[in-house]
Amino acid sequence: MRYCSQLRSWKPNIALGTTEFRRLRQLCWTALFIVLGFWGVPATGQSYAYVPTHKSNSISVINISSNSVIAVVPVGVQPLQAAISPDGAVAYVTDSAWFDPINDVSVISTATNSVVATIPVGRFPVGLAFTPNGAFAYVANQNSNNVSVINTAAQAVVATINVGVNPWGVAVTPNGSFAYVTNQVTNNVSVIDTATNSVVATVPASLRTARSSTQRIILPTAFQ
Repeated sequence: MRYCSQLRSWKPNIALGTTEFRRLRQLCWTALFIVLGFWGVPATGQSYAYVPTHKSNSISVINISSNSVIAVVPVGVQPLQAAISPDGAVAYVTDSAWFDPINDVSVISTATNSVVATIPVGRFPVGLAFTPNGAFAYVANQNSNNVSVINTAAQAVVATINVGVNPWGVAVTPNGSFAYVTNQVTNNVSVIDTATNSVVATVPASLRTARSSTQRIILPTAFQ
């Protein structure tokens, strides 16, 4: 119990803006990208993980049985997140581009581990999620404050939905009815009706909640 109390009272002695803080932030981002890559692998295809290697402009394909990289797939500029389609046929990768004007989603065939399509989206795409049937993918565009809806069969954007400021994370409910998008600056969550592709609710969140949940949204089983 005393040890737990010490853990709760511990605070890092790193000041904002220092070299130590920047190094810690870079380490956290690297860990996040690796975790997001593993999260993108569906339960039916967990032989491989598709991990964005942000500074290398590529995706590392990891055989999780042998814990070894079996392929490196070149994609767009500074990829941030990967997600696997429900049928396991393709991996979608958001190419954030940072200051590059070219912002898109790379589509990787998991059979050949090669890019088979590139889909233009909004500025600085970050989070993405597939609908359970794999028909659509929702992509959060941080710098254009909207969400691109991709028709996966046509491999094209079919709708653009305005949300809050600096959207980051996206999750689709298990029944496919709604997409939830976290907005970093406005500290809220936009609820999108996937039938109409319109925002039907905006849920306020605290600064701490909105910022922390931008990385991954966990939806309760009540939505199934």
